[in-house]
Amino acid sequence: RGTFASGGCDGVVSVWDGGNKKRLWQSPAPYPTSIAALAFSGDGGLLAVAASYTFELGARPHPADAIHVRPMAHAEVTPKPRQ
Repeated sequence: RGTFASGGCDGVVSVWDGGNKKRLWQSPAPYPTSIAALAFSGDGGLLAVAASYTFELGARPHPADAIHVRPMAHAEVTPKPRQ
């Protein structure tokens, strides 16, 4: 499809249209800790989000590591036609 997902220490996940260089979707609220890894299911219908504190602020109390699986709507992962 030409799309990919990104996430960072702010806990925000975005899905991008690489060909058009546009964001297709952004998580409505940040995850409770850093995004360590992302993966789409083979059909693009699910997005797995691994949230894990990466010690960017040093050793301190933090949320437990977790894997979240989010269903993705077709429009959230399908590039729009070029204009």
